[in-house]
Amino acid sequence: VVGSEIIFLCGLTSLAQARKTKEAIWKNRAHESLKKVKQLAKDSPSNYQHKLLLLEAECAFISGRIKKATEKYELAVTLSKKNDFIQDQALSYELAGKFYTEQRNEKKASLYYGKAHDLYL
Repeated sequence: VVGSEIIFLCGLTSLAQARKTKEAIWKNRAHESLKKVKQLAKDSPSNYQHKLLLLEAECAFISGRIKKATEKYELAVTLSKKNDFIQDQALSYELAGKFYTEQRNEKKASLYYGKAHDLYL
């Protein structure tokens, strides 16, 4: 479990760095993590599907696929809640809040940041 969590977090970190630096190395690292999480989600969907969706949302975000990112963030929130992964639901809301901030949707960003905050408490 610890190793799979590291893979997931490495993917998120790599995507954040890719967005910040625009360097291909970070996209490549994120892609490797995405492939591994995709296999984990196939083997154990209730434990990893929401993590895969969050990685896919972040990938869509940095690729400028706004509609796809929106769908994936919403699904990540829904599935993490359904499967009682409160910390991942909070993380999904937080990253979606960041996404909506960059889309200049302050109302939705504020709502999602607020939900993330409540779940982190």
